[in-house]
Amino acid sequence: MRAARLSLPCLFATVVAGAPVAAAQAAPPAKPVKVDPRVNAAVVLKSGIKSADFVARGMAYRGLQFDKDREGAKKLLEDGTTDPQWVVRAGVAQGFYAMNDARWRKVVHDALAMPVLSPLEVLPALDEVADKDQLSLLFEVLGDKEHEQHDKLVSALLRRDRPHLIAVFVQGLGSKDALVAQSLLKGVTRLSPVLQVKVLEGIAKAHAANDAVTKALLEVAAASHEKLPTTYLNLVKTKDAALLDKVTVMRARHGDRAVAKAMVALCLRLKDKDQLAALQALRPIAGKDDAVALKPILDQGPSHETLFQVYELLARAGDRSMQKEAENLAESTDVDVRATGVFYLGWVGGAGRIGDMHRYLQDGIPAVRIAAARVLGYIASHISVGPLKEGIELEKDERVRMEMVRALAAIRHKDAYQALMFFTREKDPELRRVVVRALADSGDAVVRQGLQNALNDNDPRIRSEAVRGFILSDVAKAVDVWKRAIRWLPPGVVLDLTREMTKTMEGFIELALADGGKDDNAVAVREEALVALHLLPESEIRILFKLLEQTQEEDLKIRILRALLDLDKTKVAVAVKSTALQSSPRARMAAIRMLGKLKGDKEAQEFLVRFLDEPDERIRIAAALTLWGG
Repeated sequence: MRAARLSLPCLFATVVAGAPVAAAQAAPPAKPVKVDPRVNAAVVLKSGIKSADFVARGMAYRGLQFDKDREGAKKLLEDGTTDPQWVVRAGVAQGFYAMNDARWRKVVHDALAMPVLSPLEVLPALDEVADKDQLSLLFEVLGDKEHEQHDKLVSALLRRDRPHLIAVFVQGLGSKDALVAQSLLKGVTRLSPVLQVKVLEGIAKAHAANDAVTKALLEVAAASHEKLPTTYLNLVKTKDAALLDKVTVMRARHGDRAVAKAMVALCLRLKDKDQLAALQALRPIAGKDDAVALKPILDQGPSHETLFQVYELLARAGDRSMQKEAENLAESTDVDVRATGVFYLGWVGGAGRIGDMHRYLQDGIPAVRIAAARVLGYIASHISVGPLKEGIELEKDERVRMEMVRALAAIRHKDAYQALMFFTREKDPELRRVVVRALADSGDAVVRQGLQNALNDNDPRIRSEAVRGFILSDVAKAVDVWKRAIRWLPPGVVLDLTREMTKTMEGFIELALADGGKDDNAVAVREEALVALHLLPESEIRILFKLLEQTQEEDLKIRILRALLDLDKTKVAVAVKSTALQSSPRARMAAIRMLGKLKGDKEAQEFLVRFLDEPDERIRIAAALTLWGG
């Protein structure tokens, strides 16, 4: 024991004395071994397959495409096809597709054909699938005898302006499978000329000689109001003469001046009701030469309606050569032609005929009263306000009342606006719309109560006119009105207003983007607002960045980031990295996936490596998948 105790100090002295020698002889420290972050990422992805988090599990299955053990990875993917959660099976399908395994088709096909799943949930799984594969799968599903699912699938395709929509319709309409072609032909009539005019043009160009497609395009145009473009009809090349006539008339009705000469020839060739319809369609595009070219119709013994249309076109074009004939018509014992003479003489006579027109408002023939009202609307003198208001109150014929209201609405005077206020609650919705449109155009404070009343109208078109009126005359009030209107605005309104009031609409588009998405109509308004934003190229990026800072809504934030990536990848890089660091889990995950698009950005790569150690499993797996380039 003593010997042992004595040996401890000696041992300590020996160690101390020998320390410098040992230090001198020790090997240099080993250099730290650099571990490839993708090795850690692979471990994260593999472990994620057993995750209780559906989204994380789906991404992990997708990451199996990078596993060196191809057969083992495919076996795991096969096991994943029975997972009850679609978000997991979507990852399985994407993994199969990346490995060129045809089983991806069955996974997606079965999901699209299942009534329990909305195609809106399934379609995003095709976003990174090659065009030809995506199209063949969609046609395969549409070829199934699942008619209810067909409608749901087409509706889902049309819900958003998807990048391959033109190809879906162009190729599908030419399919040898009648069920595919039939489903998409019905879908053509549901295309929006507001958001999808390029799709309509693509269809018309590819199927210019397909009469069934042409009829569907005509149906779209017939349901469109006159401000919407119908350029797709310009591409039609049907051999059916009667169908081509309908196309020409529809183009004229929508204001296409390129068909004016063709319309004149059509008016000279057609007879009876078809001729009358063509003359009415020609009215908004006819020039003086066009009107004069129609005079041969007068030698054909036309009906009194056709006679009126020809004289109206001549008068509107400023042709004064028919005054003597018009006087004879106005004094004729044939009551059916008197209106023609009254209209022509009043139009070419102008203000000098106002007194005559006031008297004709009390004529016993309805057509004469209509003619007088049209002339007074053209002259638009404030001295006609009293006679027109009195005439509207006494008139029993609805057609005549409409013309009188239009005439009153054409008079830009405070007296006319005050008179119109009495007619905001008429039974005829078209009449109310004319009234509210005129009140909106006035911009006068006196009409705001009328606009307020119109906001409670049961017709959304009329409420839209009132919204427009508040934007024109009371922007402060319009903000609150607009927020409520987003829930019911009809298609086309946002684009129409943006074209009309570009700068003024910037803030309202921001509101439509920020407040939209809360129901089906608000989603449609948001889509239209995103399209309208392209009409503001100088402000588009600024507005998107502003919304990105303000919005707490995940979907909108993600869509804005994606839009900005397409517009200016350099400017949006900071926003993507900021969102990846601090936001809601879903937005962070989407931003992390976008970091992979910031090629050459070292900081983005550092973030991805850092995220591999995050406690949130979704974040870890999203970073791992992005590091591998998936």
